[in-house]
Amino acid sequence: MNPVPLIALTGGPGGGKTALIEELSRDPVWRGRFAVLPEAIFLMRSMGISPREKLFQRVMVHLQMALEDGLARALGSYEPHVILCHRSSLDPLAYWLDRGWPEDEFFAFTETTCEEHYRRYAAVIHLVTAADGAVDHYKRYPDAHRSETPEQAIRIDRLLQQVWSDHPQYFLVDNAGRDWAMKSKEAWLILEEFL
Repeated sequence: MNPVPLIALTGGPGGGKTALIEELSRDPVWRGRFAVLPEAIFLMRSMGISPREKLFQRVMVHLQMALEDGLARALGSYEPHVILCHRSSLDPLAYWLDRGWPEDEFFAFTETTCEEHYRRYAAVIHLVTAADGAVDHYKRYPDAHRSETPEQAIRIDRLLQQVWSDHPQYFLVDNAGRDWAMKSKEAWLILEEFL
């Protein structure tokens, strides 16, 4: 367990992870209460490993863990109180499953266990993709940096639900009957419990 609690923000493309982090960062009450660990995928783009290779997901897992552990050690007992992780060490499993590869092979290949991933995070907040229940607000390239069709986004989102739903502090924030302000507010209230 890290010295600084980790909270994973997960969910399919277009769920609001980035928007939530930006809102929290601008709010004077929240500023300074958390550190943000950006998506590790941005580092992967320069490594020359294709997302079609199993090695890509293995590197994603270990890179994510190393970044989380490094930031937690660097922060130590200083403020902020938590680290918000834009995605997590177990999110690559959803993309692995999306390719049709067996789940047990993922854990053998990454030399990890599901329990190990679950123990890393004090909480997992799953922001459901806008493609599922708010499709009019789902944006793709060139309006947003995502190429997935709404159907692909929903598939990834459901796989992430499957991957994370047994975590003891798993919170699903869907789009049913909510606009972004209501969805965001629910996520803020969940986060408040851990800050």
